[in-house]
Amino acid sequence: MSHVFILAATHHRVPRWFTEGLAVHEETQASPEWGDPTTPDILIALRDRKLLPVADLGRGFVRPQYPTQVFVSYFQAGQICDYIGSRWGDAKLLDLVHAYAHVVSTREVIQKTFNMSVEDFDKQFQAWLYEKVKVPVASFDEWHRRLAALAKQAQGGQYDEVIRDGDAVIRLYPEYVYDANAYEFLAAAYLAKGNKQAAATVLHTYMQAGGRKPEVLEHLAQLQEEQGDPQAAAATLERINYIDPVFDPDQHRRLGALWLGQKNYAGAIREYAAVVAFHPLDAAAAQFDLAQAYFAAGQRDKAEDAVLAALEAAPGYRPAQKLLLQIKSPH
Repeated sequence: MSHVFILAATHHRVPRWFTEGLAVHEETQASPEWGDPTTPDILIALRDRKLLPVADLGRGFVRPQYPTQVFVSYFQAGQICDYIGSRWGDAKLLDLVHAYAHVVSTREVIQKTFNMSVEDFDKQFQAWLYEKVKVPVASFDEWHRRLAALAKQAQGGQYDEVIRDGDAVIRLYPEYVYDANAYEFLAAAYLAKGNKQAAATVLHTYMQAGGRKPEVLEHLAQLQEEQGDPQAAAATLERINYIDPVFDPDQHRRLGALWLGQKNYAGAIREYAAVVAFHPLDAAAAQFDLAQAYFAAGQRDKAEDAVLAALEAAPGYRPAQKLLLQIKSPH
């Protein structure tokens, strides 16, 4: 959608780096969690000083010189827009949109909009960016070595060693939430030692750092529920809906039960309706759950429809028969 607006506003004259950068920038405007954590490929490019001058950034999208340069260019373009927004405000980003509606080069646009040369802009932007990422960039090689050692310890069942070293590895590169990450190694070690509270704390930190594996978040929700925190469990499962809403019907059923228990009837109806939409083998139970949520919400007509659907699937289903009697009893 961002591209549609920007291309139209600039009469399709906008350079690719700017329209891509704005789209990346706008991903995080509703919530910082909607952006992507910094990948190792990006850190390597930063470590090796492979960023392009802004005047040549379009080349990184259309004529990449190394395998990951397109992804690095997306990151750089988004960071440039973040930098402009944080230093001058979003009005300057809009000024750039208007400037690119004319046949002008990036060099001319930067000079006119910011009253500085493109070389000075690059220098100031990169100083800002490297200050932001100085810890993971400076410690990248050490992190890589220590993560490999941690993985070996985890594979060998050396749980005490993983617990001893895991936090330090995370601190070197907190945004690494991809495959074989220290958060999961550390949580598994705590679980092996019977410390569910510590495991839940680690996985919650993983989630806050941008971790998005639905199976890991489901596990976190289970731990939170076991520890008597249904509100946290529901919030964790709700996040999966924004990551992979068709990941697992059991996740929707669990979330429906949690919302129903917390009297969030609209949430429970939504989740149980999602279970029904999966066409589960036990259609009677799915429709019965939905009927209960409708009944709790005071929507008797819809509750009756759902409970009759449950009885159509399983005429002898006693819980549904009892609920139908409740629904049909005088108000």
